[in-house]
Amino acid sequence: MEKGEEKEQKNSVNQDQIHDLLFNREIGWQEIIYDLINTDQLDPWNINIVILTEGYLEKIQKYEEADFFVSSKVLLAASLLLRIKSEILLNKYIQSIDEILFGQKEKSSIAFERIELNEEIPELIPRSPMPRFRKVTLQELMESLNKAITTENRRIKREIINTNALRETGISLPKRKHSIKDKIREIYSQLSKHFEQNNEQKKISFTELIGKDREQRIIAFFPLLQLDHQKKVWLEQPKHFEEIHIWMHKTYLKHNPDPFADLREEIEEEKEKLDSEEKKRLKKINKDFENPLGED
Repeated sequence: MEKGEEKEQKNSVNQDQIHDLLFNREIGWQEIIYDLINTDQLDPWNINIVILTEGYLEKIQKYEEADFFVSSKVLLAASLLLRIKSEILLNKYIQSIDEILFGQKEKSSIAFERIELNEEIPELIPRSPMPRFRKVTLQELMESLNKAITTENRRIKREIINTNALRETGISLPKRKHSIKDKIREIYSQLSKHFEQNNEQKKISFTELIGKDREQRIIAFFPLLQLDHQKKVWLEQPKHFEEIHIWMHKTYLKHNPDPFADLREEIEEEKEKLDSEEKKRLKKINKDFENPLGED
């Protein structure tokens, strides 16, 4: 090949690349097969799989050398074509492309009963000739390849989802089981003991009580919230993401202003706005709430 022809071919390839980049064109495996059928003048009703596979691989190699984007589906179709080609070269006969790609379905075994005959068994002569090499049509090939590629993509997605789920589960689930009730009692006992031994200390930080171990901090956080809900401790955090300080509930109310003072004032103001009937009804509700069993 002369230098001028070489340069002209390179310019042609570059123009094709620019065209594909501008129009965001992805080369598909179906397009390659249809192009080979037309250029190599293959019979759509009797495709030579060996010639088609060789041409397909050559096309992919040319696209890669020209820096075209070759998708995973194109490569998967190539591997499937090679599988069909190897089956033909080994056995010289195929019943079904689906059997090659997906495996042969297991046939149910049938128990045969032996029949004894007194007379001679007549010779069996086949009525039709033995099966020959079956033709492969373009439609059958395309349908089988599309089905195989779709099945493989689903399998890969399922494997990715299962792997991600196992990884996330391994991170999120605790490695050891803990009793919440026992942990609440343990932390409350630890707090009571600490403040008994340190009378001058009114509060303790979460890190000082639990430590810096991540797993222990996660385990202890919910029991502390439960103790706060039961009004046994008071949790104080001046700003978000800062250190949490733990008080005994009575100690906090003794050394700090009433945190519910504003709310109590608002309730009293709303009570003053009620009429006499509403006040009587509210008084009855409070009485029933304080003595739910109706005892004197």
